[in-house]
Amino acid sequence: MKRKTNINRPEISSEEIAKGKNFNSVLNEQVTITKPFFKKGWFLSSVVVATVGVITAVSLLIKTPENNIVKTNPAATINADDAVLSEFYKNEEAKPAINPPLEGVNVPYKIYKVIAEKGATLDFKTGSKMMIPKNAFVDENGKLLKGEVELRYREFHDAVDFFVSGIPMTYDSAGQRYHFESAGMMEMLAYQNDKPANVAPEKSINIELASNHKGTEYNLYKLDTVRNNWSCLGKDKIKKEANLSARNERFNDSPDAVQQTAEYKTVETKKAVVQKEKEVKIASLLKVSAEPKKPEEAKKDKHTFNIDVNPKEYPELAVYKGVLFEVGTENKNFTSSMYDVTWEEAIIKDGTKKGENYLLSLKNETKKYDIVVYPVFEGKNYEKAMSDFQGKFTKYNVALEKRKVDEAKIEAEYQSKIIALKKEQEELELKWKQIEENQFKLMNTDEKVKRMFALNSFGVYNCDKPSLYPKGVSCLANLTNEKDNRLMCYDVFLVDRAKNGLFSYTKNPIVQFSFDPQSTNLLWTVDNGVLYWLKPEQFKTIKGSEGMSNLKMDRVDQKFKTADELKEFFNF
Repeated sequence: MKRKTNINRPEISSEEIAKGKNFNSVLNEQVTITKPFFKKGWFLSSVVVATVGVITAVSLLIKTPENNIVKTNPAATINADDAVLSEFYKNEEAKPAINPPLEGVNVPYKIYKVIAEKGATLDFKTGSKMMIPKNAFVDENGKLLKGEVELRYREFHDAVDFFVSGIPMTYDSAGQRYHFESAGMMEMLAYQNDKPANVAPEKSINIELASNHKGTEYNLYKLDTVRNNWSCLGKDKIKKEANLSARNERFNDSPDAVQQTAEYKTVETKKAVVQKEKEVKIASLLKVSAEPKKPEEAKKDKHTFNIDVNPKEYPELAVYKGVLFEVGTENKNFTSSMYDVTWEEAIIKDGTKKGENYLLSLKNETKKYDIVVYPVFEGKNYEKAMSDFQGKFTKYNVALEKRKVDEAKIEAEYQSKIIALKKEQEELELKWKQIEENQFKLMNTDEKVKRMFALNSFGVYNCDKPSLYPKGVSCLANLTNEKDNRLMCYDVFLVDRAKNGLFSYTKNPIVQFSFDPQSTNLLWTVDNGVLYWLKPEQFKTIKGSEGMSNLKMDRVDQKFKTADELKEFFNF
């Protein structure tokens, strides 16, 4: 996220200047990657007054959570003149306002189709609701849209959602930076034919955003992606009613949920058993042999060969006596002169159409030919072959029809059982729906909250209250990897599980890192696409001090595809 520098700051106090004079502490605590200017010979020979002046200048450029002034620690100047680091920071600060940190992981959009002239009321699985009036959409030129409009909608309810979305959770007001504690955030975009649509003038879309937070201290904000800040739109309204997620959470923790799961599994098991029975019965039916091939009569204008055939290799031919092989029209190299040649070897093989044609190879010392031939019969041999074929074909048809009847009977039995199981499943679903609804009615009304507001433009909206950084322990934090190398990262996010938000820091080392030791905390950052985190138990080892605390972050090697996978990993 781009950072702004506030130059209208109060003067630094003499006490803060004096604290910057502890050079022994500074030299012992710094992490040297490139040699800092204050360790070079020309600097050490300079007067102390000049040194204090440099430290004071650095102090005026650094912000703290409380009053925008930091108690100076010269270690914050580490690598200040490093070209690689400078370019890295420059690139990070140039990135757009919404910048997902993990490639391929985000809160996905749900797609809805709305007919512009009719409007719509949309109910979401989260319990949220949207009311769209008729003729509520215009194109980029302000022309009223007709026909189908595509809505892309998504919600964000916890720190993992905020993190993976890359939506900034900081709010600058009157030179002070705040961090949002969210009661719910949503984004909606509209398109027609892949072109952005806007809300029509004098129209508004009403939102009822499901929330787990019932307080009235929240304001409504919209993200300004151009100025990279949030615009305060005033207060939302609170509507107390059935909260689906609270209902589901309560039900999922009840003994009834275990019984419901067991009953549903029983039905699914019965379906699998019925399917297996069907497969076994069909497999036990007698197999029908392949359809017999009708014999072809030899044509008087075609050339034929009489060849002895090995009955073991070609049983489909061996059943017929007197079979001849007719030369196919595809043979362009065949001539009748081949009959006058004494061939030392004649071999028959399967042809291009197995069971229909064959490849006859003729060979002697000087010549070799491959000829495509077809089995044919002539005279009495043809009459005998046709008689045999008719007998085989009749038996084949009888066997085939019997198998069809048997298969149809098995299928009918299967469908009958499946219909009965579907009815059983529907009865179960109705039963458990009534049980859940009864439990829902008994819920405390305080648990049922929706935050209501109207929007007249598309984008990101957030029900939030601004908050300062948590207090308790503070230090200069240097984030390192498993090899004790400093992480090359820009945005660092603190998760305080007592608050529904993200507290963000920039650059490493973090000049003044602070957290509440009484809360459960996590720390996230990304180095070159790799996620690192500091576990809650690791916060117990951090001691507040004027010096630097080296925080060894754990590398997360698991590849995530969805925000839900992160929530499971981090126990959200």
